[in-house]
Amino acid sequence: MAGFRFMTTGDYLVARDVVYTTLQNQGFTIEVTGDWSARAERGSQGASILLGAFSGKSGRHLVLDIASTSEASGNVVIALTAATSGMSGGLIGMSQAKKAYKETYDAVGTALQAAGVLVNSQAL
Repeated sequence: MAGFRFMTTGDYLVARDVVYTTLQNQGFTIEVTGDWSARAERGSQGASILLGAFSGKSGRHLVLDIASTSEASGNVVIALTAATSGMSGGLIGMSQAKKAYKETYDAVGTALQAAGVLVNSQAL
């Protein structure tokens, strides 16, 4: 699935907290799954299945897997990977999900840049 990779510098906890806070501000609930990983979820899976494309942007079920790794340079890479495609809403639902994920990646990148910890970012 598609995703985005953010290379950060400085204190890992600062970068991680910026990512978590930004996702929560986007309506995601964060479930920490390990020291360097988490899962973020937004919307309703049931609504996405029952209402399809009519579940809309706010009701569209989105799941992001969050994984962090340190590099030899000392930088930390935080990867957000889409774990759902929006397929339950057909082509319109998939388009809605793709747009929502892009908006989320953009918001995270902007927040990391504003915090002064973003080195670079790229699509996966």
